[in-house]
Amino acid sequence: MMRSGKIRIKKYKTGHHKGLILLLLLPAAAAALYFLAGSGKITLPSFTLPSFSKEDMQQETRVITLEGGKAFALQLGAFSEKSGADALAKSFISRGAAGYVHQQEGYRVLAAAYHTREEAAAVQNRLSDQHGVDVYIYPLARSTVTLRLTGRKAQLDALSDAWDMLLQLSSTLAHLSQSLDEGSMETEEIMQALSSQKETVQALQSRMLSLFPKEEHTAVTALSGLMNSLHTHLSSALAAENATRLGSRIKYCQLFVLCETERYVNSLIP
Repeated sequence: MMRSGKIRIKKYKTGHHKGLILLLLLPAAAAALYFLAGSGKITLPSFTLPSFSKEDMQQETRVITLEGGKAFALQLGAFSEKSGADALAKSFISRGAAGYVHQQEGYRVLAAAYHTREEAAAVQNRLSDQHGVDVYIYPLARSTVTLRLTGRKAQLDALSDAWDMLLQLSSTLAHLSQSLDEGSMETEEIMQALSSQKETVQALQSRMLSLFPKEEHTAVTALSGLMNSLHTHLSSALAAENATRLGSRIKYCQLFVLCETERYVNSLIP
């Protein structure tokens, strides 16, 4: 059985531009991964882990860095009320845009995202010149956060793998979206790649649920919820009825990963 314990979290500003350090400290005798938010203590119930090797059950401390990043979204419009944003989003989805509504200083309707401002500007110009659609380039930025964690090796591996998947998935989805738009990949290949990503998300989420069945800290619960929603959105993309809708849903998934990962990281920063 794994017994609950008490920990303290100390938060430090870094001397770099990469963000803040969130330090999670645990007593060496603790048998699971525990968190303390602010001054409120959380005591977790005991639970039994699934079958793991002796090495997986070892207690260890690890420093994990969630790297920051930037992307550049094309914004179709911004609204103070969600109803207006939803209406605009719906009108563009049938044209292959993501129609993603991002709640950030109001409600922003985003069409797609790109790794560089130059890529976004090139598409911005094409939309204006060829389709008479004016868009605004809206930067998305994610801070870097470093976590010092103590817990079972299997637990730390699960968290690390889930974070790595999220940070890499945006690039994978951007590649699939571009390949579909350019016709450089067959639709069947893209669907297979999406299916593989969905299975990976599902496997990582199941692994987390088995290792953290009753965890209450944002670092775990918000990550699990994010992955659950991502699985739903990937399933929706796989159910797309035509190539235009498929492209729209892939772009939506990419924006979801970018925006929600940014929101998640911000929840870890004091």
